[in-house]
Amino acid sequence: MVLVEDQHRQQFVRRYLYKLGYVGRDIRFPPLPSRRSAGEQSVRQRYAPAVQAFRQRHANTALVVAIDADIGEVSERVRQLRTELERAGLAARADDEAIAHLIPKRTWILCLSGQKVDEETDYSRDGGVDELIPAAAAAFREWSRPSGAVPSACVESLWAAIPEDRRLDR
Repeated sequence: MVLVEDQHRQQFVRRYLYKLGYVGRDIRFPPLPSRRSAGEQSVRQRYAPAVQAFRQRHANTALVVAIDADIGEVSERVRQLRTELERAGLAARADDEAIAHLIPKRTWILCLSGQKVDEETDYSRDGGVDELIPAAAAAFREWSRPSGAVPSACVESLWAAIPEDRRLDR
C-alpha cells in the first residue's frame, strides 16, 4: 500500500516502485485526499491504520508513505508519524519493517533531474514537473543502490530518504 499526499507524489512513487520490480497489481493507492483537504493531514490520519493492516498481513508486502516536509523539517514529519502510531497504541516502526518514509522538501523531482536547488525556495510555480517524474524516479532508484553515486548537490531530505529504499528491496 502507498499513502501519498497528491498526484505528483503518486506518480513518482509508482514509477519508483516499478524500478524496484513491483508491477501494477502489487501497488495499491487509496483515494487521494480532496483538493480542499490538507494532503499531509490525510496521510498522517491514514498512517496508523495502514501500519496496523500491514502488520496483520501474512504476504510479502510493504508500506510506502510519501509525505512532504514542506517548509518544516524531515525529523518533524517522522516525529508526527511516530506520534500517530503511539496514539493508536501501536509499536514504533521497527528497523526491519518494510515501511518506507519518503519525506521530500519541495525539490526532489528537480534535484533528481540534475537541477541545482535548495530546500528553502518554493519551485512549485516553475511548472514542467510532470514530465520530469519518470526520469527522477529512475534516478532515485539509481542513487539508492548500495553502489549508487549520489551527486554532491543532493538536498538533505533526499539524502535522508536513500536508506529507506533498502526497506523495499525485493
